[in-house]
Amino acid sequence: MLRKGDRPLTKQAYQFRLSGLNETEGHIKVDTLIRALKALVKTAENATRLAATGRSGGRGPKPRWLREALDFTITGLEPGSTTLEIEAPRLGDVSDLDIAQQDLWVQQPSVEDTSLDLGARATAEVQNSGASGDYFDGNVLQAILGFGDAAKTADVCYELIAANRSGTGFVLEASACPRIKERLHLIPAPHAFVVSGRLDEIGHGLGRFRLLIDGGSLPGRLDRNQLDVEMLRPLWGKLATVQGIVHFKSSGQPRLIEARRIDARSKGDKIFETMPQAELGGGESADVLTKSDRRPSVPMSSLRELRRVDPMVLWGAWPGDEPIERLLAELD
Repeated sequence: MLRKGDRPLTKQAYQFRLSGLNETEGHIKVDTLIRALKALVKTAENATRLAATGRSGGRGPKPRWLREALDFTITGLEPGSTTLEIEAPRLGDVSDLDIAQQDLWVQQPSVEDTSLDLGARATAEVQNSGASGDYFDGNVLQAILGFGDAAKTADVCYELIAANRSGTGFVLEASACPRIKERLHLIPAPHAFVVSGRLDEIGHGLGRFRLLIDGGSLPGRLDRNQLDVEMLRPLWGKLATVQGIVHFKSSGQPRLIEARRIDARSKGDKIFETMPQAELGGGESADVLTKSDRRPSVPMSSLRELRRVDPMVLWGAWPGDEPIERLLAELD
């Protein structure tokens, strides 16, 4: 049995129920079952990645902690029904996950939660038109849409029930998926930003940090292809300016910044001491920083155009000892 320290990897029980199928009661086609379970597992996987790291996608093999979190077991199929009994590991027992370290999570779960709980919260939230998008992003939403095609009928309803405890479940009708799909276009695209604030290290060696900005905080992580965490040691706890890609919730609020460059804050960088905000209504492709080792520079004649471009170009653009007031006056 998998263990974390001396604790056994305990599991929580669920029922996954499908109703409205075009089959004899208690029967389900194998292809339908495979697609439905695939949608359930993928939703749990992406929602767990999002809660733990701030991004639901990932390349390469799954990390060990995620494989353990997704180690579901089907323990039975109730007679005369299409209700599956499923067991899922508690996140509090999964190796390499420290639930007690709140700052290591973008959305901190309970030790009793499982990845199915996180997937259920995302599935419930995405059906709420006024939701902020704490538990889902584009990849999570795409995984949820997999339920819409699983049974090839709009009459099917999926229900996840947490058994024997006050866990999280969901009810999702396949007919709701076209409406949910429309939300894909409302999620702001990632965008390049320069942000300045006080740099707090929250996960040594993990490349995780928090940028304190004007009474708020922006979670972040280093792009390990661009930055070495050890090189940033002198900056922890000090004012710094971060260049990177900001990922947003559906509400337009920032979820996370992926840092491509971090420097000690210099004269004029105070203009970047503003929490990034996305324009709602859908975004186009993300700006990609292909020259992260080079600060963008802009001649004075171009500063009048800045109200139509990203603030990214302002960083490092101060010519000589020009006061910030004069540069801002150029924007009027």
